[in-house]
Amino acid sequence: MALSLKGKGGMAVNDIVLDLPIPPSVNMTRKVDWWGSQKVKRWAEHADHLLLKARYKPARIEQFELHITIAEGRGDLDNRLKSLIDYLRRIEAIVDDAPQNMRRITVERGEAPEGCRVRVVDLGGAPVVKE
Repeated sequence: MALSLKGKGGMAVNDIVLDLPIPPSVNMTRKVDWWGSQKVKRWAEHADHLLLKARYKPARIEQFELHITIAEGRGDLDNRLKSLIDYLRRIEAIVDDAPQNMRRITVERGEAPEGCRVRVVDLGGAPVVKE
């Protein structure tokens, strides 16, 4: 089940935690590969279902850090990030993944009830403006 936790355990009011299925590997999706794109679509539909059950509301966090925990298993941790970050933009958890918005990403193996736990840490304020 996806969670929307606010203001607990040292979290800022706008921080959110989402429990999602493990995202597909970029190795399966980066080519023009209809099977790979169908895998991303099925993954997003599953994630949407979990968020609907949890009554997720878009947070549109402008400047943030991501702390991602992937359950023990196969595959490289970094191969899971592209689909996941694009999904966070689609569901409006984050405004954009541009460098002025996404300030840090931490990825680790650990406990994630649905396979992937994402904590979006709201750094507050407006995004850093490039000059």
